Order: sequence, then C-alpha cells, then structure tokens
Amino acid sequence: MVILSVPEVLSKKRQGGELMDDKIEYFVECVCNKEIDRSQIGAMLMAFCLRGLSRKETVTLTKAMMNSGTVQQWDPSWKMVDKHSTGGVGDKVTFPLVAAVPLFGLKMPMVAGRGLGHTGGTADKLEAIPGFKISLTEEHMMRTLRDVGCYITTQFGNIAPADQTLYSIRDVTSTVCYAPLVCSSIMSKKLAEGIGSLVLDVKSGVASTTESHEQAEWLARMMVDIGHGMGVNTTAVLTEMHTPIGYTIGNSLEIIESLECMKGNGPADLNKIVAVQGGMLLYDGGIAETLEQGEEMILKTFRNGTALDKFLEILGNQGVEKETLELLRTGKYEEVFAKPTYIQRIFAHQSGYIEKVDAMALGTATVLLGGGRQLAGDKIDFAVGIKLLRTKGDKVENGDILAEVHHNGQLTTMLQTRIKEAFLIGENDAPIRRVLSIVKPNAPTVDYEVYRSQH
Repeated sequence: MVILSVPEVLSKKRQGGELMDDKIEYFVECVCNKEIDRSQIGAMLMAFCLRGLSRKETVTLTKAMMNSGTVQQWDPSWKMVDKHSTGGVGDKVTFPLVAAVPLFGLKMPMVAGRGLGHTGGTADKLEAIPGFKISLTEEHMMRTLRDVGCYITTQFGNIAPADQTLYSIRDVTSTVCYAPLVCSSIMSKKLAEGIGSLVLDVKSGVASTTESHEQAEWLARMMVDIGHGMGVNTTAVLTEMHTPIGYTIGNSLEIIESLECMKGNGPADLNKIVAVQGGMLLYDGGIAETLEQGEEMILKTFRNGTALDKFLEILGNQGVEKETLELLRTGKYEEVFAKPTYIQRIFAHQSGYIEKVDAMALGTATVLLGGGRQLAGDKIDFAVGIKLLRTKGDKVENGDILAEVHHNGQLTTMLQTRIKEAFLIGENDAPIRRVLSIVKPNAPTVDYEVYRSQH
C-alpha cells in the first residue's frame, strides 16, 4: 500500500504532473477530515489553476467531492429538477425560476451559494429579506418539497462537505474563475441532490468565471457530460455576461427586481433567461411539447400572478412573516428592505447609444461598496448596490441619468469614476443578445435560435 502525504501530492501538481485518482481522492479526504492546513489547500488550488487539471482529473475531483458526503434520496414518484448558474453580475434568475417551475409539478431542492468574487450569491440576496431562514433541517426540507415544491438552502449536513471548505478558500485566493474548479464545485453539489434533470446557466463574457467563450463552452460541455454520465438529464445554456442582467446589482435591489419580474414587470433580458431555462426543464421533463411552448408556460405564470404566489409561499415557509409577505406583494419595498444613506447619480457625458456596460467593473464596484465580500467572513451590506437607468443598446442624451449608486459612505471619487467609465457611449445601436447557445450530451453545440426552431 502506497502511503501518501499532502506535501508529496502538492509537489507533484506544482511541478505540472497529472495526479492519479488515488492522489486526488486522498487530497479530498484530507480536506474533509481536516488533516490539511488551509494554507496547503490554498496552495493546491493555486497549483490546479497554474498547472492545470486534465479532463480526467476534473472528473475524478468532481466524483470525490460528491462522494465526500451523502447523495440524497427522495420519493421515487417525484420529478426532481434543479438549475445552477456559474455566476454573473445582476444574476437574479433563480428567484423567478423557482417560483414558476414547481407550479408544473416539478420539485426543486435548491442548494444555493454565497457570493464569489465580483458575483453575487443567491443565499446572500435572500438574506436581505427580513426573517428569511436559509438554514433548514432535513425534516423541514422533506416536508417543504412535499407541500411547497421547492426550498432554497445553503450546503448542509453531509452534502459535498469537501466543497464547502474549498468554496470558501477559492473566494479569497483568486482561484474562483478556473473552469475545472467551477465544474467540480457545481456538479459535486448538484449530483448529490438526487435530481433527475438539471439546467446549467453557463456565463460567457468579461464578468463570467471563464476567461473566453471557448472556455465557457468547454466548461458547459464538461458539466453536461459528467451529469449525463451519472444518469442526470443535463442541459447547458450559454448566456452573455458582458452586461449586467436586468437593471440592478446588489442584494436588496435584485430581490426587488425579481419580485417585479414575477408580477409581469421584469426586464426583457431577465424574462428571456428565466423563460429559456424554465422552459427547458419543462421540455426535458415531457411537460411541454416544444421549448417555445415551455417558455410561454413560464412567462404566463408571471402575467397571471401564480409565480408571485408561489415565491411568497416559499418565503413564508422559510420564516418570512405574513406582514412582510403582504408588503412584498403590494410593492411597499421601502418598508421591508434596508435603505442606503446616500444615492449618487451617474450622468451621461455625451449623446449616442450605449455600446457597452462593463459588468465586471460594476460587479467589482458593488463589492467595494460593501455589497460583497473582500475577505472571508465579511458582513454584507444589503442596502448598497447600483441601479441602472439605462443599459446596453439604449439611446441617451448628454446629461441623462445612467445609474444610481446606493451607498453608505464608501463611494470614493475613484470608485465613482470607475462606475462612470463602465458605460461606453458611441454611435452604434448594440442591443443585448443574452441567450447564445444550447449544449446537450452527445451532440454539437447549437445556436439557441436554431435549437428553438427545431425543438
């Protein structure tokens, strides 16, 4: 029997070697058993990024992380589905999606993440709602799936415990954006949920967790193949992440925009992403005959108010009081959410069309305002963020308001300049094309419009 040591495994990867299965499994086991120092974990993650992980290493790492805990078991009569996003700026897709999909008899055991780097976290945004409890007992989760159809929680109990440690260290070691680590983190959790179908929202653009569109497609393909290989009907939707989704960035602001989406007042790009991903789950589940029909079924729940009802039911089931739910229903948001001390306007410096809104710059700015974490354990300010009044493709006149910065005193002159420079105004009308392509197992990547016309 070969006796391994952490320094030995770390040294091999630092020198660029490919790790055998037993070495990767040993590393994950040491992480779970706390037999490895956090500095060594950080060093290993950095070695993964700098020296690379092969496809085989990525699959082994994913399976080892999944098997570091338990795989959930559900009532076999339930149709279990989920979605996951690789992370973006203004990414609030989860909220209207989990409100709509359970209305068609599908169950969603949503395990949500915290903010990573410049991207916001679903769990953090939900905690902007007074009274919301993100941590649930397993008994509560089982009862919720039976009666409500969806819960949203963070990683719990023995679900991919290795990822819980690696996730927190990636956030503070600049190893968030390496595609194989993104893949192993996402898929280890999702496969441990015991689901039958999965839709992945893989971002491509300057504010995504991948460095190029080719890398985003590689990540999508890798996750689809891993999911399919383990018996989960897996689809990836490649979406644009050069531009923030919708008009808001920041925890409370994004929850408010999500609620407006569920009332039929959402921005077109947010509606589109939700409709495509929700429609895909309905199509893959045999509930919709075509993807187009599935999309329309999702959008109808926003127009008729049933999605809003379901979302408020989910919130109430997880601790939000009836008085708060009624304020959310009636749009009295100022009585619910934390308020910023200051609102600073950002003005257009010339007339023309907005050709670019730099999502990375605005996401980073929101973190610096206090809306995200710079260090593990940082407390998040739910009130701060950026509200866009104009976005890519809009025509503006000199002096028009481009955005409002909600802050509590952290808006420096330098940061204000960075936010203003995130808007590029020129002569070209350049509307957002948000949904790019579809990745299915054992099939080439297909342009979204082509796929939609054929399915």
